[in-house]
Amino acid sequence: MNRKTSWRLGMAFPLVLACIGLTDCGGKTTTTIPPTAIAVKRYLAGGALDASFSGGAVATKIDPSGFEYALAVARQPADGKIIAAGHSVLAGQGAIALVRYNADGSLDSAPGSFGSGGIVRTPVGSDGAEAVAVAVQADGKIVVAGTLLAADASGKGIVLLRYNADGTLDTSFGGTGIVTKAIGTGSDTAAAALALQPAVVPTDVKIIVAGHALTNTKTDIVLLRYNLDGTPDLTFGGTGLVTTALSSDAAALAIQVQPADGKIVAAGSVGNFSNSSMDSVLLRYNTDGTLDTTTFGVNGIVITDIGSGNNFANSIVLQPDGNIVVAGHANVNFLLDTSDVALLRYSAAGALETTFGETGQNGKVVTSLGGFDNAFSVALQPDLKIVVSGNTSSASSAIRVAVLRFNATGTLDTTFDTDGLVTTQATGPSTVASGNAVLVQPDGSIVVAGYD
Repeated sequence: MNRKTSWRLGMAFPLVLACIGLTDCGGKTTTTIPPTAIAVKRYLAGGALDASFSGGAVATKIDPSGFEYALAVARQPADGKIIAAGHSVLAGQGAIALVRYNADGSLDSAPGSFGSGGIVRTPVGSDGAEAVAVAVQADGKIVVAGTLLAADASGKGIVLLRYNADGTLDTSFGGTGIVTKAIGTGSDTAAAALALQPAVVPTDVKIIVAGHALTNTKTDIVLLRYNLDGTPDLTFGGTGLVTTALSSDAAALAIQVQPADGKIVAAGSVGNFSNSSMDSVLLRYNTDGTLDTTTFGVNGIVITDIGSGNNFANSIVLQPDGNIVVAGHANVNFLLDTSDVALLRYSAAGALETTFGETGQNGKVVTSLGGFDNAFSVALQPDLKIVVSGNTSSASSAIRVAVLRFNATGTLDTTFDTDGLVTTQATGPSTVASGNAVLVQPDGSIVVAGYD
């Protein structure tokens, strides 16, 4: 099973094409749901939907019968246009999907502006692919990381694509605009995150992709770094690929580059899923791909047991003071159909900030919304308040978008819809909704992308 899809979107509704709407990961049969669409919502600073953004929410259905979703979102700084990246269907095959919206939420559909009516679909591989991360270069080109899917929807490779600003593939990148990479056995390999690594010389920016690969009998964390022309950066691990093996199955699900020194922070999980021993893991790498063994955690690695059950780190944001905020799941138990939102804060040296959160939480802020609750993405406001997006569901309610805002101290911000939490039901075409990626705009509004 592709971990980016299953972990980040929430196992209560695994967006795995072989079983969507049929079973959850506890093995229970569920009601078949209408196919989902790529969806973007915008919230005002107080938590209300922004009516000036297509009424507050827009869902884009590309293929009438396909399950479509966004896993990533980016804002073009030059014009404020928003790009949602994820998965659609093209000629019966899973395809990389990009949808670009104007600043008012309308599709960027002007002739020649972006793809066909604001939509770009790119088939890659024999069994399909999905986009998991997106970033916009300073020159306006769009970089997308994705996973090549096998027939059973597991990951079988990592793909990197670059598009021109009009949505056409940039053939100066790898010759075709597409670069693929198989790692280890070539099975159970998936991308999860993407970052642009700044450089003193603008033309020397690097592209970093994080994920996991089955290299022997277990999955290991992998980082790949590419030059701007799509060739592997041989100064990174000698081949452009760095593999980090931990004591058990491990995967990187998030990545950020520290602006001050270019060091790379990755987060994910390590442990055995079947016996509920998975814990959050945080790693820091030097610019050459070696682990930062002298100034971060233990040999460059920090493992945190958040709570009972399985625990994952799904997203990272770096604070201006060097602290690291991680959002993810805690207490995941599929038999009980329970999961909680987890928010952690670490110092620049990798130590949990024990003053973060309520008394007794000791840097591990766990928030239950009353059901199967998931945090997939985190963003930082200029005032250092922390915004988290994900989803929540229970036996009595369908899966819906969840957006939480925390004060800089880790307590829920009660100025955000009075209790720090906003949940939004699907606006169509499906009956379920999720907020898989979040960003904060310069005016303080909050953009969330996922599915409806």
